Amino acid sequence: MPVMDEFKEEREALKHGTPKQKFAYFLDYYKWHVIIAVAVIGFAASLIYQSVTRKETAFFAAVVNAFEMVSPEEHIQSFADYAGIDRGEYDVAFDSSIRIDNSSMTQDTITSTQNLMVLIAASEIDVGLGDDGLIEQYAYNDSFYDIREVLTQEQIEKYESRFFYMDQAVAEAISAAQEDPDYDYSQAPSHPDPKKPEAMERPVPVGIYLDGADSLGEVYYFTGGDAVLAVSATSPNLETVPKYVDFLLDPQAAEPNVPEQAAGH
Repeated sequence: MPVMDEFKEEREALKHGTPKQKFAYFLDYYKWHVIIAVAVIGFAASLIYQSVTRKETAFFAAVVNAFEMVSPEEHIQSFADYAGIDRGEYDVAFDSSIRIDNSSMTQDTITSTQNLMVLIAASEIDVGLGDDGLIEQYAYNDSFYDIREVLTQEQIEKYESRFFYMDQAVAEAISAAQEDPDYDYSQAPSHPDPKKPEAMERPVPVGIYLDGADSLGEVYYFTGGDAVLAVSATSPNLETVPKYVDFLLDPQAAEPNVPEQAAGH
């Protein structure tokens, strides 16, 4: 019997079938159509919900190689109040999940390095907070702003003694050498002391040491050394960064603002 004739007979028989038979027929012939349709609708609804409810980010800090000693919520809310950011309208995010130890390339280090690169490339990060060794590593890979391009003139004068420097001449020498396919990384020029710009050929301040930043120290413990703040070269909220610097190092510089809109937007 032709397939179509058989199909028609089954349909005709089902008209008089029991509810159980009709349900079994439905499952046999239509369940995957329904499952796929529900999955597609659910996925589309999820995307729409996220796009409608997702708040724009006013400030994002990547806190690298640090452990939370207490919840950062109070620190985040205090900064939002200080900067005049309405958290009902905008996000203020601190991500302390990144762990990078280049002395032992564990899976955590590899994954964290990839995640950090993605965040930087996607212009998600405003500042990186990490130990001086890590900041130095990324500084010589053009990851940060010259901090003088971000701070006000008053802040430059106030915090200059805290600046973390890199030598641009050394960075360019390393970059040029790396173009050689036989480049030996063990022979790379050493990085000068980031606290001694006078010993550098072309010193560029790319960070600020955070010693004395009590509000941060109460929340995070940096495992690798002195904590440094650096501004991501792809930061989308540069106007907010100077406020966070003052919040950490000179909290009396300004009174908290009444939240109206996110700074930098």
